[in-house]
Amino acid sequence: MLKRETRVLGLSATTIRGRTIVVSVVFRGALWLDGVATCVTEAREQNYNLKVLNLIKKSKQFSQLHAILISSRLNPNRKISIQDLARKLKLPVIAIKSSKARRTGKRDVNNFDIEASGKRVAVSAAGVDRDGAERLYGIGCSKCGNIPEAVRIADLLAEELTRTSQNRGIQFVTK
Repeated sequence: MLKRETRVLGLSATTIRGRTIVVSVVFRGALWLDGVATCVTEAREQNYNLKVLNLIKKSKQFSQLHAILISSRLNPNRKISIQDLARKLKLPVIAIKSSKARRTGKRDVNNFDIEASGKRVAVSAAGVDRDGAERLYGIGCSKCGNIPEAVRIADLLAEELTRTSQNRGIQFVTK
């Protein structure tokens, strides 16, 4: 049984000056923000899995996470292998699909239309069945929202990074 305060991690991204900044946000259900972290990758990279995997594993809340939720902004079918993340993290991974998303032909990915706050949402999921995906997704949503809070806040932070970098000319340094 999952509690209202089940920890979920939301991922989003933005591209600034040829680099992609991946933003992760940990929420306790839809109630409390628990943590924020970022990593920088080259936009030309074909696969972000290794950097995203390290970002998640280094999170202070990693041992308490119950699911990874990925924004449609991160373009999961091209840059992130959700079945690979689910296998390596041993956690369910649910990617929100944009309205224009195509069905993937990948073996270990399930495509569902789930219900959140009375609205249908298209998702791809690995490591979880339809009922589990709907429960995990629903725990992350506020009472009137159909996007989990962790993903919504990660998207807002990614948008703000974009806006700030355009206005102030921010430089990114990678280690």
